[in-house]
Amino acid sequence: MKEARNNLLPSPYRNRPIEENLKMFEGMRMGLYEEGKVCLRLKIDYANNNPTLRDPPAYRIRYTPHPHSGNKWCIYPLYDFTHCICDSIENITHSCCTLEFEIRRDLYYWILEQLEIYRPYVWEFSRLNISNTVISKRKLLYLVNSGIVRGWDDPRLMTLDGLRRRGVTPAAINDFCDEVSVTRSGNENVLSIKLLEFFIRKDLDSKAKRVFAVLEPVKLIIEDVDDKFAETSDACHFPKEGKEAGTYPITLTKELWVDKSDVRAVDSKEFFAFAPGKLVGLKYSHAVSVTEVRTNNEGECYEVRAKLVKNPETKPKTYLNWVSCKEALTCTVNLYDLLFKDNNPNELEDWKSGINKDSLKVLNNAKVHNSILGAKHLENF
Repeated sequence: MKEARNNLLPSPYRNRPIEENLKMFEGMRMGLYEEGKVCLRLKIDYANNNPTLRDPPAYRIRYTPHPHSGNKWCIYPLYDFTHCICDSIENITHSCCTLEFEIRRDLYYWILEQLEIYRPYVWEFSRLNISNTVISKRKLLYLVNSGIVRGWDDPRLMTLDGLRRRGVTPAAINDFCDEVSVTRSGNENVLSIKLLEFFIRKDLDSKAKRVFAVLEPVKLIIEDVDDKFAETSDACHFPKEGKEAGTYPITLTKELWVDKSDVRAVDSKEFFAFAPGKLVGLKYSHAVSVTEVRTNNEGECYEVRAKLVKNPETKPKTYLNWVSCKEALTCTVNLYDLLFKDNNPNELEDWKSGINKDSLKVLNNAKVHNSILGAKHLENF
C-alpha cells in the first residue's frame, strides 16, 4: 500500500462494491483477519499532490486490549480520522496543532465535509521545544517504561504532572508562554530551559514559604551553654517581604544541624562558613565562634564545636541555615538536575546517548524544621 501511494497508483480494491466493503469491515470487527492483512481506507484521490489525501487508512486491526472496552473491539481508528470528528463533537472552536500537521488540514476538513458536521478552525504553530529534555510521547514512553524516570509525574519531565510535582504553578507556565509568544518560524527552534526556570523562580518567590532545612547534616555543638539552653526567635516565611508576610518559631539549642557544604576542617580566606577560628552568623539568631572541626579517618567533617557570641564586635560575613536537633525531622530529599546533558537531544544520532545518568541525587538523611508538618498537599516551600 505504501509503495502504491508513493507512486500515485490506485488500490486494486478501490472500486469494490459498498456491500462487500461493509461485509469485510464487519469481518474486521469480528476478528476474522490477521493484523496488517486488511484495513479500511477513505476513497478520496489516490493521485493528489497532498499525500495525506491519497486514500488514507481510517481503521486498522489491532489485537490489543483497550483501557476501557477491553477485548470487545479489535479495530481501531487512526488519529487523522478521529481527530477532526472528536473536535467537532466536542464543539472545539480552534484546533491548535504544531506545524507538521499543516499538511493534514485538507484531510481534517474533507472528513467533516463528508459527514456534514461542524468544522472548527485549524491553526498550526511552531512547536515549543525546551532544551535538555524531550517532549515526544514516544520518547517519554521509553523513559518511563525503561525506568530512567520514575513515572509520568517525574519532576524531570515536561509533563503536566511532572511540572506539578516540581512545584510549578499555572501562572509560571502562562508567564513563560506570554514571554516567548507563538510563532510559525519552524519546529527546530529550541528555548533554553533556564528561561523557563527563571519564570518558575519569579513566580514561586512570593508563593513558596521558606523553611529551614539541612541537606547533608553535620552536628554543631555550642560548648558554653547547658543542655537545657533554649532561645526562641521568629524566622520569616518570605524574607524579602519581612515578618509581616508570616513567620514560624525556631529554637536555638545546644546541638544544631548545619550543612556539610558549609563546613571545612582547614580554613581559607575565601571561605566564610564553619572552619576553625571563624565567626559565623546563624540566621535569625546569634553568631558562633568555631573552636574545632572534627573529622573521621577519611577526612570527612562530622562535628563542629563552637561558642555562642551574642553581640559580636565584628559582624559575621555570612549568616547560614541551621536546624535545632530537637526540632529537626529526618526526611528524604530528591535533588533533580537536567535530564539530558545535551542542549538538543533530538539532534543526536542516538537521542538516548545524551541522557544524564546523574540527573537524580537522593538524600535520605536530610533534616527539616518540624513546622513543615502542617503543610498541605502540593503546598510549595
